[in-house]
Amino acid sequence: MTYYTDTAAERPSAGIRAHMSLSGDGDLKKACAMAEARAAEDAESAYLFGLMIYTGRGVQQDRARAAEEFAIAAARGSQEAAIVAEEISRNPEDVQSRLMDLRFRAECGDLSACRSIFPLYDTGKDGEGNRGPVKKNHAEAIRLYMPCAEAGDADAQNTIGYMYLMGKGVAKDRALALRLLEDAWKNGCAQAAYRIAYMYDSGQDFNDPDPDNAVKWYTRAADMGYADAEFALAGMMFVQDSPYHNPEYAVKLLIKAADQGQHEAEMEAGMMYAYGSNGVRRDTDKAVKYLEAACEGGVQQAMTNYANMCFEGQVIPRNLEKAAKWFTKAAENYDGMAQYALGCMYGNGYYYEKDDAEAAKWFQEAAEGGEPNSQYALACFYYEGRGIPRDPKKAAAWFQEAADQGHAGAMAFLGMFKVTGNNMDQDVEGGLELLRTAAKDGYYEAQFYLGKLYADGEYVKQDLPYAKRMLTLAAKQGDPDAEAMLQQLKRKKR
Repeated sequence: MTYYTDTAAERPSAGIRAHMSLSGDGDLKKACAMAEARAAEDAESAYLFGLMIYTGRGVQQDRARAAEEFAIAAARGSQEAAIVAEEISRNPEDVQSRLMDLRFRAECGDLSACRSIFPLYDTGKDGEGNRGPVKKNHAEAIRLYMPCAEAGDADAQNTIGYMYLMGKGVAKDRALALRLLEDAWKNGCAQAAYRIAYMYDSGQDFNDPDPDNAVKWYTRAADMGYADAEFALAGMMFVQDSPYHNPEYAVKLLIKAADQGQHEAEMEAGMMYAYGSNGVRRDTDKAVKYLEAACEGGVQQAMTNYANMCFEGQVIPRNLEKAAKWFTKAAENYDGMAQYALGCMYGNGYYYEKDDAEAAKWFQEAAEGGEPNSQYALACFYYEGRGIPRDPKKAAAWFQEAADQGHAGAMAFLGMFKVTGNNMDQDVEGGLELLRTAAKDGYYEAQFYLGKLYADGEYVKQDLPYAKRMLTLAAKQGDPDAEAMLQQLKRKKR
């Protein structure tokens, strides 16, 4: 099979490469003679000639002359020669000698050498993850690995196909990528089928999503037991009012993927068993098993969900130790909700000893990341001087941040600040608007503040019927201050 559609067979070096074989049908001396004859006029021939005299294949070894040939070929535009010339100038001779031997064998079509040299240029590292003898160069990696793909190597077809699909080191080429990936699938590579499916599912820079083709290729990969495809296909089949809706089969796919260790599937399976959704009976043991596996697999949302379940103790048994563990893991990875939860645990003395300074630290982390509950909590801490120095102006600023995101408590506090001119410019109408918005959303403190303002009549015209209505709403939600003020108004009336 041939993947390249350029004129490689017509290049001057084609005849040279035809004789560059390490098997019995090769003739390296002839290849070398041809390369030397064409080196003056063809950069690629000069590169191949340099390679042969450097390694002493088909000709007497002369590394100094080889270096000259590489420099000349590089000046004429040979990328391969430029790469080699740079390596010669940088690497110790013994290291470069081994590398050049590997390169020569790869250029001769030795598939084992092609497989060995590919990761060097693909990563720029050696087999132990350290800096390698070559610089990362995806285009060169692909060029040297392509003979394996041409020979039907499924891994090479899958890898190179994906690189062309993503434009990794080469221009994106959808047609070539599809040919390579489809051949890899035919040769038994499930990941290749998944990559084609994901391309159609996401549109992946080529076209609009094509769900029909996505389902077809996800199914092919799932039939081969590829867990990511099982999870993706299950997700499409859970969608109601879609032509692929099949929740019963979706559940089977989801569990199958989870049992293979697909971490997102583990989280979804855990949530499904925790709440008994999608026709599955609640099963606490299975919920815990899958959720803990997802947490151990590093799924952030699983950590937060599971920790919250352990904290609340409603769908699974309460376990503050596990709640603290997974909230902490997620918080350390900048999960705002987990940071807020940790702040609450330290601030209220749940599992940990009460520590306002530690609570303030986590609220600050989450608040700066934009988490509104933490912005509100941090504002309260600044206003009270709890765990941090009291600073009403900073409190007002954080109330404003949370209020801008629709946090009812922050809107209530900020509304009172504006009405009274406390720690900011007075804006009675702006403050009342915030309070009314929060009160309309059912926030009891906003209802209480409005009731108090209209009962006192200091900043607004007194309106006792409206005041009583607001205070009653707050009192019904259990606000003792609202209840006390209602009783006070009744006594005054009597």
